Amino acid sequence: MPDTATGPEPRPARGESLWIAAGAAVLGVLLGGVAVLVGIQTAPPSAPVPVDSSPVPVPALPPAAAAPVCDCPEASGPGGPSLVEAVEHTRDAVVTLTGADALGAGVLVDETGLVLTNYHVVAGQIRDPRQRVLGGVTEAGGLAQQPVRARFVDGRELPAELLVADPDRDIALLRLLPADNAEKFPFAARGRSHELRVGETVFAVGNPLGLEHSVAQGIIAAVNRTGLSRSRQTPLLQLDATINLGNSGGPIFNLRGQLVGITTATLERAQGIAFAIPIDHIAALLEALRAGHGARSGQVGAEVAPDGALDDDARALGYANGLRVSRVLPGRPADAAGLRKDDLIVEAQGQRFDSFGTGPEAQLRLAHHFVATVRGLLPGEVLNLTVVRGKNRLTFTIPVAAAPPDQQVLIDADALLGLRLDESRREPIVKELRPEAPISRSRGRELLRNARVSEIAGIPVESRDDLGPLLTELRQIGRFAAVQVGFVLTDGRTLRVRDFPVSPD
Repeated sequence: MPDTATGPEPRPARGESLWIAAGAAVLGVLLGGVAVLVGIQTAPPSAPVPVDSSPVPVPALPPAAAAPVCDCPEASGPGGPSLVEAVEHTRDAVVTLTGADALGAGVLVDETGLVLTNYHVVAGQIRDPRQRVLGGVTEAGGLAQQPVRARFVDGRELPAELLVADPDRDIALLRLLPADNAEKFPFAARGRSHELRVGETVFAVGNPLGLEHSVAQGIIAAVNRTGLSRSRQTPLLQLDATINLGNSGGPIFNLRGQLVGITTATLERAQGIAFAIPIDHIAALLEALRAGHGARSGQVGAEVAPDGALDDDARALGYANGLRVSRVLPGRPADAAGLRKDDLIVEAQGQRFDSFGTGPEAQLRLAHHFVATVRGLLPGEVLNLTVVRGKNRLTFTIPVAAAPPDQQVLIDADALLGLRLDESRREPIVKELRPEAPISRSRGRELLRNARVSEIAGIPVESRDDLGPLLTELRQIGRFAAVQVGFVLTDGRTLRVRDFPVSPD
């Protein structure tokens, strides 16, 4: 498993954006799935969704702090001196963000006035919020924004412009616009979120219910929580701090005064459970956008087989489940780290695989979970694995790379459409359907085996090179939608699937 009809219809020009038929259409697909392979696409709306998949001009974040920011001893007790000094040291770097439809917090991350916050804090200020990643959002660029203002703890206010906004990971980056462009601002020193330990004391600063620059203390309750955000594989920090409406976008600091996360969400009907995006993940996202890899999946150059066969050595070490490495690609990160064919992976990112159960279906779920975990990582992040090799238990820290374009098209066809393409063919030939994908439960699915993908939303596809950019665009538009996909069947007939389901990763 790699980590890796009738009548003519209007065909948009290749440069136009895809039109996605969402809402009720996909509900029918997911609940019934019996009428998916019939019908003609209705006329697209007059204003297609704009998507810009080019590299985004993102300023670099300063490197993580090499030493503690405040020279105070760690103190675990509430109100201890380290908390007081850390708050005093960091409060000037926190701002309140306001606008016609914005209320939340942000944190300055460099002296030039870069401010990190949540996408949902500023989403109401974006006139066209359907764009996934915005870069250089100005009137001249055609994607104007409503004004956002940043207010410091002393009451001073400055306007801010939006540089980057990514709704999938709920991250936005702004820049303050002072009268004097040479002005330097106090900013939060960047910490290392991967060094956080469960039980470590942290504090949040934000505007709960409009009470500006309020501080809430708590602990790290868990790390690497997934499945909770729009980008389901984004790892989140779980906190027990008191977080309310208005805390969104505010910073999470450790007791050394270092920025370790950005508050993003709470659980409805829960008390004392909140989540933050780790600063390491944010930094990796911004670097990926700078490099033009914002739409690329993570890859380490290894494949796994969901055979579920544990040997006596693995059981003797206390494991009940695992994934066997079926291939390690030469020269890729997994190979450089020392991972080998036939190694048994038993833990990933600190989590054992035992809870997935046993049997073929459980192994498929586990394999898909593991693949999605790797794909959800960003270049620059790391994949931590525990492996059983013979009688030995080994650990690996593998740097994640961006999937190359020829692999990205295979990944996107699988993740978005549930179509596993034949790697040996330059034409986009369907080798099989991903078993858990919505399309695999649809009537007529057997027709798609060995069929060639011939169009996406009316745009012709001749090769995998044609298909790749369209899938990249589809990935950026969103999830849980439907799109028209055309096929040429093995007997030469053509088939257009009007509401082909776009599945989540």
